Amino acid sequence: MAAARARGPAKDKATGEAKSSAPRRAKRAPRTVAAAGTKAPTTSAREEALSPREARRQLRIDMGREQILDTAEQLFGERGYHETGLKEVAEQCEFSVGSLYSFFEGKDALYQEVLRRRSIGYWEEMERLAADPAPADERLVAMARLQVEYFRKYPSWGRLTTRVLTPGAPVMGEVQQGFRESYRKAIDLEAGMIAAGQREGVLRSGDPHALARMFSSLVTAFHLMDPAVSDDPAELDVEDFLTFIAQTFAARPS
Repeated sequence: MAAARARGPAKDKATGEAKSSAPRRAKRAPRTVAAAGTKAPTTSAREEALSPREARRQLRIDMGREQILDTAEQLFGERGYHETGLKEVAEQCEFSVGSLYSFFEGKDALYQEVLRRRSIGYWEEMERLAADPAPADERLVAMARLQVEYFRKYPSWGRLTTRVLTPGAPVMGEVQQGFRESYRKAIDLEAGMIAAGQREGVLRSGDPHALARMFSSLVTAFHLMDPAVSDDPAELDVEDFLTFIAQTFAARPS
């Protein structure tokens, strides 16, 4: 009988590297959660604490995760949630479907992370603009411009987000809850700008939260028509839209 072939070392499913045959190390202590208002360690800070081999492995994992998110964002944006499967995402990334589960628990978790990832930078830009010392009427128009340009910068994410924001659109519970909370935060932020503009005498009178909801609805309506983002586009120049925003919310002569 022919001798059995020697098997090569097993490979790590997430990175493709050969697993070490050395005895496993003792489990690390659980990670502590950063206190509110503090930042978690950056990737570079984590890498400094790793051995060169561990740092290479972590880099591969991070790159693989970003590749999956980029691909999923594009496919979800083009086809929608229900028409996109993990198989299609895996094929375009040149991963196995099983490898995707090394990064995400399933399709729902992947979809939620696709939406969340761009939302972080979006919210940071909104907060930065809200804190700017410029007059409130200028900041309100700049806020509308920021939102339009951010959606255009990430059109697949913008398309997904616009679908979620469309009244009556079917949305899974976790995503709906997350967007509801983000919407309330955005309205509070914009209402604060409008209230400041009313005190300055440059923005129209009225309940700031009601006006903020009107402002948000107008920007969403533009997204729904914007050819760069919308599934059902219509022609409306962005500068014309911003002029409309400025005129709609400007203080009226007494």
